[in-house]
Amino acid sequence: MMLPPPAELERICKGLATLDAILSEDWELRFFSFNATWDASRGERMASMRNGEGDAWFLVFTGGYVFFKAFWHEHRRGVPDEVYDGLPAALERQRQAPASSMDDVTFGGWYDPERGWTMRGAYEPFAEEWAILTGATDVVIAYAASCLSVDVPRDAVEHVLAGKPLDEAVVARIAAGRTLESLQADLDEIVY
Repeated sequence: MMLPPPAELERICKGLATLDAILSEDWELRFFSFNATWDASRGERMASMRNGEGDAWFLVFTGGYVFFKAFWHEHRRGVPDEVYDGLPAALERQRQAPASSMDDVTFGGWYDPERGWTMRGAYEPFAEEWAILTGATDVVIAYAASCLSVDVPRDAVEHVLAGKPLDEAVVARIAAGRTLESLQADLDEIVY
């Protein structure tokens, strides 16, 4: 399974982070995050997932490129030099960044505008975990039900994943009591 093209993947990651922000006021309890100004001077945006059990992924969008690193704590570690062999020079900085520590990598890869996706390491068993990055509504609804114990209306999930403008009614349908005002700092960071 390959990831969607960068623009679509970025929209999905922003949607996942926005849904998590609506569903959980406490940042520490969220699985997904998106920082649209990760390194503003370089135009880098960062998306991440951490499930609180030691599993995580990290994506950096820069220019037309994407850097991807994932770690699943119960699976064998990849060899960073093998996983990132052939990494485009435009992404080498990401590999060296403290946030993408190569001590813990199960699989990883990158998107090169000329060649598409390259994925390496033991990624085949993770099709189910990756499915959320396709933006499939059913997968996102199942995530909310199993991980957050909430039922989220299908049309509201589709609205957010599509990157459509939020209003009070959509926010209230996802999480009663949450308001656009209470989400403003999160939405500013995500640039939803």
